[in-house]
Amino acid sequence: MPELELKVLLIEDNPGDAFLMKFYLGESTSPVFNVAHAETVKAALDLLAAGTFDIILSDMNLPDSFGVDTIKSVLGNFPGNLVIVLTGLTDEEVGLETVRYGAQDFLTKGKFDSKVLISTVMFAFERFKLNKQIDTFTKQLDEENSRLDSIQKLLGVGYIEFDTKTNTLFRSDYTLKMTELGTDKKTDTLENAVSLAAGSEELLKLATEAIAKGGDGEYTYKRQDTGKEYKLRYETKDGKMCAVIQPM
Repeated sequence: MPELELKVLLIEDNPGDAFLMKFYLGESTSPVFNVAHAETVKAALDLLAAGTFDIILSDMNLPDSFGVDTIKSVLGNFPGNLVIVLTGLTDEEVGLETVRYGAQDFLTKGKFDSKVLISTVMFAFERFKLNKQIDTFTKQLDEENSRLDSIQKLLGVGYIEFDTKTNTLFRSDYTLKMTELGTDKKTDTLENAVSLAAGSEELLKLATEAIAKGGDGEYTYKRQDTGKEYKLRYETKDGKMCAVIQPM
């Protein structure tokens, strides 16, 4: 199995600190860190323009940049990068401030050895990777929901799903709009959902029996408050009920 290699951009103008950071990272064999070094923000931006890096380790006070402006400059020009800030003993509060501007973490010079540096870098790397996966999944989910909403509008039907394991009923955005329910009704219990219907006890009994037996069917649903009627077509399987709803 090939060993993990990570590309690191070290932004540090102090030769002693730069040597120490390279030495610490060089002690790791898994992963292996390939370090590129820049002494100014301008040089760092040139390297970022030329290629990608898995991790950026950056001092805050450089010849051409100072404090949080360093992080703003790096992430402003190349957003979406993992940055860990290196601070002096008197800059710990500023280090915390950089996290608010997008840095993943900060380390105080003189307070860590190779083990602490490597563990901090790897923890930040794994957390950063996980957050990116979550962002990607969320974006995909939003796109799927948008497609589902478009399909419902075209067909003129809403979507409802009920899970007996959690006793949670889900209504799509289009269902809420069609049935004139508020956005706080997106999720509900089955009991609360059927309480809106005329003949709610009959509907609850029907739903409970249908879920227990499985199969599909239809039901005419009438709101007891507005008197509006809707047709439900449902299918039940493995403790779940899926249904489409449309006005009559």
